[in-house]
Amino acid sequence: MSEPRSGNVEVGGISWLARMIDKARLEAAGEIDEYDLEFPCPLDTRLLKQLGVEAKVFQNIAVSSTTDEQILFELERVGANLPEKPLR
Repeated sequence: MSEPRSGNVEVGGISWLARMIDKARLEAAGEIDEYDLEFPCPLDTRLLKQLGVEAKVFQNIAVSSTTDEQILFELERVGANLPEKPLR
C-alpha cells in the first residue's frame, strides 16, 4: 500500500476520513509502522467519536470495502453519524 492520503482530502465531505481509511488498512496489514503512524491516533479517535463508530468496526469496514463510496455506504448502514455538512 502507498503512503496514506493527506488529512485534507475529504471523503463524503469529511476531512481526515480518507487518511483514517488508509491508516486503518495499513494497521490491518501490519504495515503502519513503515510510515511511523498509529491507528487510531487522537485525531482518528475524535472523528470516530463524532461518527459514533468504534475503531475496530471502522477498521473492518475499511478493510472489507474496495472504494470510499462503499465505506460511506457501510458507515451509513451501521448507523454512523454522517454529517449533512462537512466535519472540520
